[in-house]
Amino acid sequence: MYKNGAGYIHNILIACGLVFIFLLIVVVPVQAGDAAGTPQITATAALLMDATTGEVLYTRNPDERRAPASTTKILTALVALEEGELDDLITVGPNPPRVEGTRIYLEEGETVRLEDLLYGMMLNSGNDAALAIAEHYGGSADGFARLMNKKAAALGASHSHFVTSNGLSAPEHHTTARDLALIARAAMQEPTFRQIVATKTRSWHGQAWESSLLNRNGLLWSYEGASGIKTGYTSEARNCLVGSATRGNQSLIAVVLDVAGRKTAEQEVAALLDYGFQEFCTINLARSGQIMTVLETKKGQKIELAADRSLVVTCRREDSFSLPAGQVRMYYVRGPAEVGTIVGEMVFQHKSKTMGKVNLVNQQVVPAPPLSAGDWWLRLSLVLIGLWLLLLLRNYLRVRRLRRSYINRKRSF
Repeated sequence: MYKNGAGYIHNILIACGLVFIFLLIVVVPVQAGDAAGTPQITATAALLMDATTGEVLYTRNPDERRAPASTTKILTALVALEEGELDDLITVGPNPPRVEGTRIYLEEGETVRLEDLLYGMMLNSGNDAALAIAEHYGGSADGFARLMNKKAAALGASHSHFVTSNGLSAPEHHTTARDLALIARAAMQEPTFRQIVATKTRSWHGQAWESSLLNRNGLLWSYEGASGIKTGYTSEARNCLVGSATRGNQSLIAVVLDVAGRKTAEQEVAALLDYGFQEFCTINLARSGQIMTVLETKKGQKIELAADRSLVVTCRREDSFSLPAGQVRMYYVRGPAEVGTIVGEMVFQHKSKTMGKVNLVNQQVVPAPPLSAGDWWLRLSLVLIGLWLLLLLRNYLRVRRLRRSYINRKRSF
């Protein structure tokens, strides 16, 4: 009895163990997958943005001010591209060769094209290249910082203040994950900038240094669809990374600030991008010139109404299958109306939330409406009133002439 009982208990324990192992294999991965739905990261500040719409998809302390290190150079490049031309020749002054940190070993008096300096700054993270650019277009490092802050403010980066063009630590030199994403989004809209930050390697032929520039952004080699954009590190900022990727019609920008390791920063940006591609999609609700609906006049003429602009939105993938058609709201328009007149709007709503709207413009002339019986009587009344007024005026002038004639005759006597 004891042995049988012990064997029975033993079998129960084995069964429980198997069930426990089964739960580890089946249940735990599901929980890990659920956790992976929202990225678990260690960065002090982070943000994920749809680069097309500007929609923010994930945040972690997005408005906390942090040192940006060399991600500062995103704004430096953007300002330089707006201020200058790629073929501009920049003469290196005495300060860039003495700058600390990563360099492309510029020499005082060396003349370099802006385009080459941009590659040296964005691929090799050359601090000397950034300072040479700043002194050329700003007159001084401080002058260029003013241009940077002006541009940042114009982009809505209201929690940032830039002091250096290369991101080396300085008092009051700070930004936020949200601001850095706004700056990166604006920069990625510049074709030249996109080309530079997507470049993996480029030859460098300098006066004192010849080498092959290697882009420090490891995502370009390891992440599907990676398109940029900039790494950063200082002892104060620790590791920072702004990464971007495009798959199909969806482009994302991820920012992580203050991360312990370089590889960790890449992994966390990759996790944010994965989350964005898996959970969200970018949808074109309307394209500029697209016929959205057709209006039929009382005479039976069909007037096509087109969107006056494109409307692109970000939504969760689970919602993309249930997006409703837009609701048409017509304005009162009494013809004739020339082609291109705004005659209404189309509003797109989902789950009681307005996702956006576009104006509707007519693609054919809207004719004047036919006159009704009331319109005829109105016009006839106006004509009769006009004739009556003309008769009154005629009689008034006739009486006035007679009075003047009478007065003149009386004076002659």
